[in-house]
Amino acid sequence: MPLLSEQPVSMSAAEIAGILGVTLCGADTADFAVSGFSTDTRTIGAGNCFLALRGEKFDGNLYAKKAAGLGAVLCILSAEPQENPGVPYCVVPDTVTAYGMLANALIRKRKQKGLRVCCITGSSGKTTVKDMTAHVLSAAFRTYATAGNHNNHIGVPYTILHMPEDTEIAVIETGMNHAGEISRLTKIAEPELGIITNIGTAHIGNLGSQENILRAKLELLDGMTDGTLLAPADDALLLGAADSIRERAAVRYSSRTGNAAAELFAEQIAEHADCTEFTLRYGGETAHVTLPMTGLHNVSDALLAVHAGLCAGMPLAACAEALGSFVPGAMRSERVQIGNVTVIRDYYNANPEAMTAALTALRTIADGAETVAVLGNMNELGEFAADRHRALGELCRNAADAVFFCGDNYRDFAVGYGDKAAAFAEQSALIDALCVYMQRKTAEPVCVLIKGSRGVHMERVNDALEQMLRERKGKQEHENG
Repeated sequence: MPLLSEQPVSMSAAEIAGILGVTLCGADTADFAVSGFSTDTRTIGAGNCFLALRGEKFDGNLYAKKAAGLGAVLCILSAEPQENPGVPYCVVPDTVTAYGMLANALIRKRKQKGLRVCCITGSSGKTTVKDMTAHVLSAAFRTYATAGNHNNHIGVPYTILHMPEDTEIAVIETGMNHAGEISRLTKIAEPELGIITNIGTAHIGNLGSQENILRAKLELLDGMTDGTLLAPADDALLLGAADSIRERAAVRYSSRTGNAAAELFAEQIAEHADCTEFTLRYGGETAHVTLPMTGLHNVSDALLAVHAGLCAGMPLAACAEALGSFVPGAMRSERVQIGNVTVIRDYYNANPEAMTAALTALRTIADGAETVAVLGNMNELGEFAADRHRALGELCRNAADAVFFCGDNYRDFAVGYGDKAAAFAEQSALIDALCVYMQRKTAEPVCVLIKGSRGVHMERVNDALEQMLRERKGKQEHENG
């Protein structure tokens, strides 16, 4: 069955006030309903509750009256309004905390009716695993999952407070940049099932070491009671933490390398240009999978999704069948064919592990075609940035026939690759050089990987390249009659 779509959650004003421990101002009664919650006046709908967020450069408290004019029937503020908004309001110490309290109250209420919650985190692949897990579970349950990038202290409450009432399993992605953030999120969501995809080096500039990253990811356990954590046995740090994890939760491992600590395995793995085939083994059962994605990292991700399905009570064969129809999200290994060129849009985000996985799979996807790697900077690596970018540049020597680099560490990319690297400080210069290069590639097949951290906006490179390719294709078709 399809994934459930977002639906605004309804609460009474009295219930909201009770959860937050406040008294409503400007109201004779709290006996009225709120339908949906919004933190942005641009998305306010009739009947909504407006939560006024405050940051370094904005103060939502100043927009309470505007929110009311747009249809809000209740405002939650962190300061007394400068002018009466014209609708009931309450004042709390921190509206972000209030947002989380409301979400947690809903989770607890729904759990009394049978809701199950799965939370997912990891250094890389967490969105793909979230999507795969939700896709597998939706074959048997009414499943709702985090949409887009709603995985932080604002996004997780948003996700929960848009959860349809008939949800049986909620799959919630939890992200972080610093220690303590996942702890806050998991205490809101209170999962009984958790997944950690891997321990890599994303955000190592903030956290200092992989050991600190491990500790931050294991904060997922903070909101779990009698829960189960799923993890890859192929990740040495997660496997090494088994004893400490077991002090707080059950831990179950999967593996694509035959690690004996696992209970779920992927075997007989065969990579193809447009899919990966493998056999699942769980206990005495086996099931064949044809995953419409290329790359061994995707096999590891698929194992975690299957493991979640097994924990939820699904048969192994049903999990395997569901994987066959999985489609990755936009900007995540998304392929577009324009004439003789295959463009891999993989620029939702980037870190050393995700970059390595994408480059490792590039030649298999290309299936004999010329390979071109177009890479932007990886952010939040701190003192490790230069070394990590050089290492990826070196990896490109075998993965790509031509390379184009840009971003703050363009020189480090180039040092790793060598003299033939086309490296640029400015993205606009990369776009010009790439389009000139690709303009000449009119006959033989070419496979282009575009990847970089979200803040580098590699979609601009993709848009420019695809526009050029489509214009060229149109001109060729016109000339050929």
